Amino acid sequence: MIFKKILIFSLLFLCLNSCTVYTEKQSEALSKVVYASKDSMEAARIDLADKYITETTRIVRPPKNRIKIDPVYKHINTVSSGSKHDPIIINKQRMVIIPEKYRADTVVVVSSDEYQQLLKDKETFAQIEKDNIGLSDAKKLVDEELIRQMDNRDKMVNDLNIMQKKLVEKDLAILQRNIIILALVAIMGGATYLRIKGIL
Repeated sequence: MIFKKILIFSLLFLCLNSCTVYTEKQSEALSKVVYASKDSMEAARIDLADKYITETTRIVRPPKNRIKIDPVYKHINTVSSGSKHDPIIINKQRMVIIPEKYRADTVVVVSSDEYQQLLKDKETFAQIEKDNIGLSDAKKLVDEELIRQMDNRDKMVNDLNIMQKKLVEKDLAILQRNIIILALVAIMGGATYLRIKGIL
């Protein structure tokens, strides 16, 4: 019984120890992508913020009760450029709502003609290349973190299985010892009884 308590205490200690290491390793990857998301928003780089936020969701599990965010639509009546025979009538268009601090900024959509013009500027092109390298490094860091999480999960499961096996083996050893003791007590009792009766 005491051995079982010691084993359980040791197992909890190992789990807490490995969980601490696990959290420390996770926080580096997570804090990098979270702050990169925030810094991207501050720099009015919504294109990067979108990608960094996606990386955070790869590490963090979704909550049980997510906060529901609905898009805002502007009601319009226009015809989309579909086929000649089947034009698509659009009744509403999703609005991109940005904070007031971006009021003086110019909005450029990725892959638009205006964006392609931006890429022709050497300085802007170099900046975007640098940003893409930073994003690629962050993705690698998140990949490594996810592999680490998987390894830690596997290690924890293996440790639990080993400890459980040891507990079962110890219980069997205790059971065998108790059976032997009972058998010896029964033999001694039988021998004593036979001696009293004068048979032995």
